[in-house]
Amino acid sequence: MDGQLTRLPDNRNYPFDQASMLYSQSQFLRLMTDEYIKDIKSGKRRIEDFYKSLKKLSTGDARSLLYISNYLSNKSFENINYDDDDYKNLLIIQLKDWHTPIDRYNFLIEFKAKNVLPEDYLEWFKNDLRCSLFLMSLIQNVVSNAAYKGGKELTARTTNFLKYHIAVFNHHAADFGYRETIAADGDWKVKILLSVKATYLKGRTENKELKWLDVSNHEQIEWACDYLENNKYIILKNVFFPETIEEKYELILASLDRLSNIESDDIGTEKNKGYSSRSYVLFSIRKAWDGQKQYNSKSKTSDGIIKIYKKNQAKLDKLIAFSGFTAQKMINNSIEQMYDQLIKDDTEVVDQDDTLG
Repeated sequence: MDGQLTRLPDNRNYPFDQASMLYSQSQFLRLMTDEYIKDIKSGKRRIEDFYKSLKKLSTGDARSLLYISNYLSNKSFENINYDDDDYKNLLIIQLKDWHTPIDRYNFLIEFKAKNVLPEDYLEWFKNDLRCSLFLMSLIQNVVSNAAYKGGKELTARTTNFLKYHIAVFNHHAADFGYRETIAADGDWKVKILLSVKATYLKGRTENKELKWLDVSNHEQIEWACDYLENNKYIILKNVFFPETIEEKYELILASLDRLSNIESDDIGTEKNKGYSSRSYVLFSIRKAWDGQKQYNSKSKTSDGIIKIYKKNQAKLDKLIAFSGFTAQKMINNSIEQMYDQLIKDDTEVVDQDDTLG
């Protein structure tokens, strides 16, 4: 590994932070000054002082340098989440294994400046589940073996992936089927992501197209999620596992965002063509939901059929086994009990008040 590193010249007056100037916004440039490094090299300060100073690194900086060091040593599998202080401790341990730890530190800073995505370019999606789901779907083949439970884990993993593996993302995310592709100039690390950002935000599903979808209607959100999944439109299937109705709603939005908005004469009904993939799915799902509502309304008044949610079927089976009742008897008993608790007592109070009056 030593032979692969960029070495500082033997000249003792060589300024340590020449490479570091590429990373001028980082906190550890305020930590390591030219004179400080010169003093270490000339023996006026001990190398132990250098390690003590590294303790002042921010957690974010220490994590970045540790992850980069692991990556360059073919140990990316060690890039896991540690407690805050452990990032600094592990970084120092690694640096101590090098014959010239200051040169190694300098090299890691230079590599970070040239290859790691700066924090400023992560802000627009790092705490936004809908945006993060969309971005992760662009590299779905890369993360197909992963599993992310809940929005917090998904957004964190998306941020870390793009930060440290932006080259992989760039390779997969150049085009995703939107009507207008907005090009961006700049450094190779950011220009594709900036293009994706502008194209996506300007072309994603508009709120007016989704007014009928109500996040507070849990039955509707469950139904819509199942509809998209059954028709193979849900993104990150078996990769992202939402924990709440709100997260399922964001998954629905991101899945619709992922569909192309380019109209085609081949997309639509037999008599009405010219839809985009997204607009046709929106048309179909809205029509299916309206039909579902009508069916539910009729079934309630005609044959008394009650739909049991899939998630409650196992609970009903256990209640039947425990009580010995049939499903019909169990449901009717529950209705009678709830009526007595919520309706009957209030009705009797009103009747008494009328009598007294």
